[in-house]
Amino acid sequence: MNDFLLRMKSLLGDEFDEFLKFYNSDDFIKGLRVNTLKCLPEKLCSLLDFELKKTPFCDEGFYIPSDVKSIGNNPLHHAGAFYVQEPSATSAVTMLDVHEGDYVLDLCAAPGGKSTQIGAKLNETGLLWSNEIVRNRANILLSNIERMGISNAVVSNCRPDELCKRLENRFDRILVDAPCSGEGMFRKNDAEREWSIEHVKSCAARQLLILNSAKDALKNGGYMVYSTCTFSKEENEGVISRFLAENPDFELVDSGVTFGRPTLDYARRIFPMDGGEGRASRILIIIFLKRIIKLTRKFLIFMTVFLSTDRSVKILRL
Repeated sequence: MNDFLLRMKSLLGDEFDEFLKFYNSDDFIKGLRVNTLKCLPEKLCSLLDFELKKTPFCDEGFYIPSDVKSIGNNPLHHAGAFYVQEPSATSAVTMLDVHEGDYVLDLCAAPGGKSTQIGAKLNETGLLWSNEIVRNRANILLSNIERMGISNAVVSNCRPDELCKRLENRFDRILVDAPCSGEGMFRKNDAEREWSIEHVKSCAARQLLILNSAKDALKNGGYMVYSTCTFSKEENEGVISRFLAENPDFELVDSGVTFGRPTLDYARRIFPMDGGEGRASRILIIIFLKRIIKLTRKFLIFMTVFLSTDRSVKILRL
């Protein structure tokens, strides 16, 4: 048994055998999220020639039958009526609890599943700022935001630390879907080849840096969600414990969700056994953080964002 599986056995205990069934399975649990800017769930269900089953992770999320192939070629997908998305991936935005009129930053946004979910929640109000540090991934992010019809958005291609310094104290809610060691996606990509305990530790160090950058852009009393698709405690509970120790003006709060299983009191883990994508053995740990209001904080300086006259979204580089 390799080091990864030994760590999983230690983490899961009696549930390890059940985890292995998902990890070694050829089944691929697929999902989609209805884009309510263009189509209501009831309407989409009537237009598709296969049955959709509701997921527990968001009101617009559905499981796709395993025998459905090439759904990305469906004309409704090209029209932006839905986004093909791993079922449990929608849970982070559910936990972020976006309201109309909010200013929201998605700091590590590509390819855009969570950003477009936020955009639908905003319903053409407030502002969505989606950032991606990798240039070619930022272009993919831009394409998906345009396809889904989100006009109140800015797409940037910036380092998180530089961006958040320039946008200090601007956002009501921030999502940090952090780059990670990808343990939850071993069955879908090449992350397993790069995995090592040293890589896990280096990812945890980078994630803490990203969180400490993100905090600068959050308003007093604002909320921040941290999520990953990896199993390791170092990158999840470990990162959050260190962040809270270094930032006494933040606290964990209860988001009120019931999916997954609790950790760190109010955070949630979603294992494949909890309805996530089985073949990829995905985990999502979600931490709901609130910045405590302090009277000594700076006054908010409002920003103005200019969109092009055709209301299309452009990539901004600061």
